[in-house]
Amino acid sequence: MDTQLETRTLVRRLLDSQRFAVLSTASESGPYCSLVAFWAAEDLSHVLFATMRETRKFAYMSEHPRVALLFDDRSNRGEDVELAMAVTATGEARELTDGAARAAGAAGFLAKHPQLSEFVGSPGCALVRVDIATYHVVTRFQNVVELHT
Repeated sequence: MDTQLETRTLVRRLLDSQRFAVLSTASESGPYCSLVAFWAAEDLSHVLFATMRETRKFAYMSEHPRVALLFDDRSNRGEDVELAMAVTATGEARELTDGAARAAGAAGFLAKHPQLSEFVGSPGCALVRVDIATYHVVTRFQNVVELHT
């Protein structure tokens, strides 16, 4: 990966091809990880996911909004050492509470995850936007490039 444009293209392809990411949050007792279904904005500026407000991850994000998301394309085979790509995105999470912003976000999210429409429409569900500051892109096991949004 020689240019930021190539890196951006690789990240865009990865996020388009994957449906789930690992969310890392912080709490007073330490880090916590959760698997989340996600949708990424076309310009990579933010990622959305849905969660119930009564969950541990939502409570931790409310107290400590700086989070990380891990996206990868591993296949759980030996070749992954050379072939898999992993991307850690860091940023700040917040619930979308404005009606228009939430509706627009939900439309993008549900285009990727239509099976979650009942979940997203439930009264206890929060749609969370993570504004991404940096993508840390790892390819070929040790090749690391940063992409700033």
